Amino acid sequence: MKFYVLLVAFFFAAMACYAQENKGYYVTNGDVRINGYFKSDDFSNPKDIEFRKDDSDSFEKLELQTIKEYGIDNRSRVIKKTLEVDRSRSSSVKFYSNFKDPDWQKATLFLNVVVDGDASLYSGVFNGENKFFYEIKSKQIRLNQLVYKKYFFNNNNVKENITYKQDLYNNVKCDDSDINYNSLSYTESSLKKVFVAYNECYKGDYAVYENKVASKIVLSVSGYAGPTLNMLSTETQGGSADDSGFGLNIGTEVVVLTSSGNLGGFLRLEYAMLASELETITPSASTDRLEEESKLDVSYFSIVLGPRYYFNEKKSNKGFFLDAGFGMGFASGELVKTRYGTAEYFVGSITKYDLAHNFYLSAGFGYAFSDKMGVEVRYDTPREVVDYNSNYKFSKLGMNFKYRFL
Repeated sequence: MKFYVLLVAFFFAAMACYAQENKGYYVTNGDVRINGYFKSDDFSNPKDIEFRKDDSDSFEKLELQTIKEYGIDNRSRVIKKTLEVDRSRSSSVKFYSNFKDPDWQKATLFLNVVVDGDASLYSGVFNGENKFFYEIKSKQIRLNQLVYKKYFFNNNNVKENITYKQDLYNNVKCDDSDINYNSLSYTESSLKKVFVAYNECYKGDYAVYENKVASKIVLSVSGYAGPTLNMLSTETQGGSADDSGFGLNIGTEVVVLTSSGNLGGFLRLEYAMLASELETITPSASTDRLEEESKLDVSYFSIVLGPRYYFNEKKSNKGFFLDAGFGMGFASGELVKTRYGTAEYFVGSITKYDLAHNFYLSAGFGYAFSDKMGVEVRYDTPREVVDYNSNYKFSKLGMNFKYRFL
């Protein structure tokens, strides 16, 4: 019991952190700063950013053509710039060109500010790949790209244009640093060290923005309802019996997930109405038999917590998911067992059992038709119906139709 309480407490603590972390701002083209709250702090796709000024407002998508900067205070800063960008692609050999020089194209991009100082480093996605840019105010070096590309030489040999290393050595070098410029990789963590060292070397004020959007928490809330197939089984001295019946469950699901990747976590609060009936025959003598009839009438309030895997990384769009979790059910109702037999000496009996709170496993497989609607099939493993009678087991198979509110 304590284990489940701790898990639920941790889950809601994570949601509380989410609520505190999405306070931010944006700046209009007229240099007006607007403070408020972002629905998500994943800025990898600016077109999907939603913002509201205060808790009483509804979220609305930002009109990117009217703004020039936005961010999360002291953690993330994004600026809009128009500049020349190399459209070459190096992520796969099928994209390599047959020439060394960059293929320049003028474009307007939203750039993540990585290091902001006299020497500044930026990153941005263009043509499906992450590229880096820099500027140095004191040297009057205007914003331009650090070039890295792979290309074919003599049609079959793969070469690299590593102009970025020479640019950094010539323009962003501090004699007091021990950075090996030949070993610098074209990654944020490697390039950031150069710009931090340069700003520290010349005693200039600077700021570093983590921009770790992949690790930030995103929250969604859904409601669901659907039919269930309820299965009750028992074992006695003379054999076993199984029966099934239909029921209904309704509930709310809260999903906490990272803004990139495929793994998330879910918490379900569910109410289910269940009923089932079965008969068991138990031999009591060579010519006599004992019959039992068990009727289950119960309502369950359940809490389920576990991980979820999304086959589609975007999650909010259509796609499949698979999950599994630990559940705890709080029961209300009763199990009534009636016994009677063919022997003259036997007197029938009726026994009522109080139902147990129980633990079980739950597995689900679902599909989202859109960012609002979805369906799932879920199976709950057999659980004890009565604390002191392990002969009775109850399990559930259901289909839920879901609607996402947040």
